[in-house]
Amino acid sequence: MKWWLAYKKLVENNTFRSAQYEMRALSFWRDKLFTNIILYLLPISFLALLPGIVMSFIGQIPLLALFDVMAVLCFAFITLHPTLSLYARKVILVICLYLLSIILLIYLGSFGPGLLYLLALTIFISLIFPIKFAFWSVAGNLVICILFSLLIQFSLIDASIIQHYTLGSWIAVSSNLVILSAVIVASIHLLFNGLQTTIVKEFSLQNQLKEESQALERMLQKMEAKNAELEQFAYIASHDLQEPLATILSVVALLDKQYKEKLDVNALRYLGFLSQASSRMQALITGLLEYSRIGKETELELVDCNQLLHQVLTECAEQIKENNAAISSDFLPTFYAYRAELKLLFENLLSNALKFRKSELSPQITVKATEEQDKYLFLVRDNGIGIEKKFIQKIFIIFQQLHAKSKYAGIGIGLAQCKKIAELHGGKIWVDSIPKQGSTFYFTISKDFTSYGNTIKANTAH
Repeated sequence: MKWWLAYKKLVENNTFRSAQYEMRALSFWRDKLFTNIILYLLPISFLALLPGIVMSFIGQIPLLALFDVMAVLCFAFITLHPTLSLYARKVILVICLYLLSIILLIYLGSFGPGLLYLLALTIFISLIFPIKFAFWSVAGNLVICILFSLLIQFSLIDASIIQHYTLGSWIAVSSNLVILSAVIVASIHLLFNGLQTTIVKEFSLQNQLKEESQALERMLQKMEAKNAELEQFAYIASHDLQEPLATILSVVALLDKQYKEKLDVNALRYLGFLSQASSRMQALITGLLEYSRIGKETELELVDCNQLLHQVLTECAEQIKENNAAISSDFLPTFYAYRAELKLLFENLLSNALKFRKSELSPQITVKATEEQDKYLFLVRDNGIGIEKKFIQKIFIIFQQLHAKSKYAGIGIGLAQCKKIAELHGGKIWVDSIPKQGSTFYFTISKDFTSYGNTIKANTAH
């Protein structure tokens, strides 16, 4: 289907920006269709007309045989002539077929293929010419049928087949031809309009999708560039910034140790500020480095969340005991995930529930999970101090803290890590909270992601 590929390329180049392009594309389609027809016209016409030529000689109708031979030669001329224009080929072929149809009507009447040729010509013209020519062909068929009626009525031609007709029988047969021709032309006209509309919509949609795909690809390239910059920053943070910061902390420690007694109160206070600021900066850099490493250099593995939670509770046992906290959990699911990241998510949520407790109550923490159609939904509920509604979205932003550092320790990175880990697993995280009553943190793990993990493991095994 080389013509269809060429037509598609033309359409893609024009992108159907105007009606002129649409008509050009449709005309191109017709020309390519006709080109394919004439490539097979000579062998097909020879095979079709050869029996007619033989039977014309047997039936002693040499003139009909002569016209059949001339038709084959005409088809050969149209097919093989090297310089003949495409439009000229179309016109010559249509004229030749009309003459052949008329000869067949005269010598064979409605018992032969003459009427069938006229009907086929109407369809053929509808396909290779603009639709107005097809309506003209219906009018041409009507004129031929009327002229043939006159031949029958007045016996204008001395042909034996004419003598077998009555005017009524010919009108009955030929009227069907005219009606069928008109119906076919109208149907093909509607078909072409529908085909043209469909093609326009299809390629417009393809072009739109292509543009959106290119825009998405550009966006991905930008994101990759930004990620590369972030990785470079993380490298700098882990090496170039850590080293001078460690030097500052060492110098501060030496000053405090060796010159503590020689410094006045203000100098010691300034030294304390410097030490605290350097330690906090080191913690921020370390936290940022840990945040940037989430999801890198890790492998999917089958994770039993019950065992994972038990491990987290074991590691936090001392903190749980100090706060006299009670932690309960239902049976949790098992699926493929990033174990270290999922463990960090549980650690951060439980640590927050213990940290932001009410002083007069022992922490009561509940961990649950439910399986839904396309995801696993987890919740971690506490009876702590809660969060005001205006701060709900702010808490998931890196380094955002709602409380004074002196009251609650930390650098404000835990929930940002939780958000990144949930998104890493194809899910999301959110919170419902009532101030002074407690908070419920929800997060989801996508089943599509866990299925992807199963696929990776299966491929690895093979």
